Amino acid sequence: MEINQALSYLILGGILGAVGQGIRVIVGLKKQYDEVLQLKVSMKEMFDAKRLFVSLLIAFIVGAIAGILGVINYFGKTVTKEFIITLIGIGYAGTDFIEGFVKKAIPSDQRPSMKGQGEESSANH
Repeated sequence: MEINQALSYLILGGILGAVGQGIRVIVGLKKQYDEVLQLKVSMKEMFDAKRLFVSLLIAFIVGAIAGILGVINYFGKTVTKEFIITLIGIGYAGTDFIEGFVKKAIPSDQRPSMKGQGEESSANH
């Protein structure tokens, strides 16, 4: 396997994983905006940029791992639309799974505070 090809799968997987998480972020921002209107607070009070960054980073890592694993099936072949959609889906679902696991595994009193956010209202749900 050529190192450049492996690296390109890694980067492609990471970017597409982050795109999948970006889809979750858009949905979450809409939910959060609705909550901001209901609670009559500013979006700035509800939005947590650190959490957004961490979730995109997790999605990049999950997608990169999937991209490397995809090398096994796609080495020497052209990248198909199905492979790209799969990586986007893995970024979406993988990050959702990891965040859900963390919420269940770490008691809420031991997690960092969400700066005005309830457990269900976040920028990436």
